[in-house]
Amino acid sequence: MIRLWFEFHPLLILLFLLILFLTSGALIHWLQFHSSLSTRLKGSALGLPTFVAVSTLFALFASFLLADTMARKDRASQAVQTESAAIFGLGVASEATMDSEGRIRAAILDYADSVVEDEWPRLRQESGSSRTEKALLELLRAVRDAANDEGYSATAHGQMLSLGQDIVDARTDRIAVVANHYQKFSWSALFLLGFLTQFVMGMGFLDRASSNRHAIVVFSLAAVVALWLIAIQDNPFRGAVQVSPEAIEQAVSTWRD
Repeated sequence: MIRLWFEFHPLLILLFLLILFLTSGALIHWLQFHSSLSTRLKGSALGLPTFVAVSTLFALFASFLLADTMARKDRASQAVQTESAAIFGLGVASEATMDSEGRIRAAILDYADSVVEDEWPRLRQESGSSRTEKALLELLRAVRDAANDEGYSATAHGQMLSLGQDIVDARTDRIAVVANHYQKFSWSALFLLGFLTQFVMGMGFLDRASSNRHAIVVFSLAAVVALWLIAIQDNPFRGAVQVSPEAIEQAVSTWRD
């Protein structure tokens, strides 16, 4: 469930965060002023240092999560660049073969088409494509079988095998970026810190209900903006600023004519 809302449209993510934090803020305000615990809570008002400590922890945690999100995006971009360079290099190296050149080129085009048409939409759903995996296996078989060509060069064949392995490694990195969901624990902790900060913020304004309400709302809106900007970049392959398959399309464009 913690991952489901990341797949929403950015505006729906914003709406989800607004509803979540404004609802929790309203519940905290009710707890501090209208519940049976309000009298006891008013006798335990917290000062500014407590709010500063908790809010600083929330801000630091959000900053670390943003830095990790940006690092994952850079890793995804680098994987795509490495993959496209290896695809282009393999296509050029295949010119050294005789009988296998056409088969390798066809396998390269089939693999690139499967990545763009089938696997890229699946990356937005945080998974790989079985069609692309089969196309990659066929490409590797074509490279392997090039060793049987008449007058083949062992050096050129070794280079092609190395480029094929680069494609495998780059694709694995690309999928691993979206398939690894360890960040869900970071998001869970960040939400809990946000709710705790709302509560501590309200505890500093127990003298007047309007001040308490305004303080909680202001922090809630600030938290929503911060979390929204991080959430819409959670998956490098979706969102307004996403890693595109353009580099892979360009790498094979030479052999489409």
